Amino acid sequence: MARPKGKFSLYKRTTQKNKIVYYAKIHSDNPAEPDLKISTGQSSKASAALWTQKYIDDKANEEIRKEQERLNILFSDYATGFWATDGLYAVGRRARLRTVSQGFLDNREAITKNHIVPYWGKYRLRDISPKKIDRWVIDMASDNRIASGTVNQRLQVLRIMLEEACKQEYLTENPAQFVKPVGGGSAERGVLSFDEVRALLNPRIWAEHKFYAITLLTLATGLRISEVRGLQVSQVHPDYIQVHTAWEEKYGLKEPKCGSMRDLPITPYIYEVLQEVIKTTGATQIVFFGASKSSPMSKSWIEKMLYRALASIGISEVDRLKRNIVFHSLRHTTNTILRSAGIADSKVRMITGHRQESMTERYTHFRLENYQEISSVQLMMTK
Repeated sequence: MARPKGKFSLYKRTTQKNKIVYYAKIHSDNPAEPDLKISTGQSSKASAALWTQKYIDDKANEEIRKEQERLNILFSDYATGFWATDGLYAVGRRARLRTVSQGFLDNREAITKNHIVPYWGKYRLRDISPKKIDRWVIDMASDNRIASGTVNQRLQVLRIMLEEACKQEYLTENPAQFVKPVGGGSAERGVLSFDEVRALLNPRIWAEHKFYAITLLTLATGLRISEVRGLQVSQVHPDYIQVHTAWEEKYGLKEPKCGSMRDLPITPYIYEVLQEVIKTTGATQIVFFGASKSSPMSKSWIEKMLYRALASIGISEVDRLKRNIVFHSLRHTTNTILRSAGIADSKVRMITGHRQESMTERYTHFRLENYQEISSVQLMMTK
C-alpha cells in the first residue's frame, strides 16, 4: 500500500542483547488503514530515517509499476483462464450467489479461444473502443458464412469479459455496451426440398452406414436429436419405435422434451437399416452409441457427417449457412412434408412430439391403422 513520502516517525527499542534498533511507524493517508510498524534494522536515527524513506520510495515505485502493468495489460493475458472454474467470471458469479454450469464455461472458453482472442489478443484492454468493436461486428456480419446469431453470441461473450474488466478496475467503462447486436433476431430454420431429401437418403453418399441410418430415421419420424441419441435397442420393433427416452448432456437418459413419449411407425426398410446398425456395431443399449455402449455418439460428430453428406448432394457450406440448414432442419423438413401430404395438424403434432393442452395421455400409444398415411410418406422418401 503506497504511503505519502515523509509521513513516518521513528522510535527506538533495546534488544535483549542491549542493542539499540530503530523502528519506523509509517502513517497511512487513509484513516481506515492502520499505521505500518516495521524494524529498520538501524542503530542510528539518521540511518533509520534514510532506510525508511527508501522503503517508502520503493513501495511507491512498486505501486506505479503495478499500475502501469494493469493499464497496459493485453487482452490475451487478461483472457487467460477467464472462463476457468476458478476464473474471474465463475468466482464473481459465486460471490454474488449465482450459479454457472461447466457446459456454459466450456462453451464460452471455446468461443474466446477460437474467435475472440485471435482478433483482440494483441490489443491492450484500454485500447479497445466502441468504434473498433463496431468494426469487428460489421466485418463478421458481412461474412455470409457467419450467421447473425453467431455474431451476436461472440459480441455478448466480449461484452461479458469487458464488463468484468470494469469490475476489476482495468477499465472505467465497458466499450462493448455501446455496440448494438446485428439482425432482427434468430433466422428461421431452413428446410430441404423433397428432391433434396431423396438425394440425401441415397445410402451410397454416406461414408458410414450408421449416419445414413440416423438421417433416415430423423427424416422419417421427425425425431429431435436428443431422441435419436437416446434411442435404445429394446425400443426398436419391426413396425414401430418407442420414443420413451432422450439424451441430455447434463442428465443423461431422461424423458423426451415436454414429456412427449410416443410410439412411431417405421417401414420394414427402416427397421432393416436399424437392425443392420445394431448388428454391425454390436449395440446392446443405445443404438447409436459413442465412446461406450451406454452413451451416445457426440452431437457435433452427427452434425459434421450430415454437413458432409449435404455437400455431396450440392448444398455447399456457404449455401447451408445462407439457408440456415442445421440438423434440426431435418425435423422441420419432416413437419413440412407431412403437412404437404395432407396429414392433419393434430396427427403431425403427435408424430413430432409437440404436446398440446388437449393431450391428456402421458404418451401416444401406437396403432398401425392410425398411421398408414405416415408410412406412405416414409415409403415415398426412400423409393
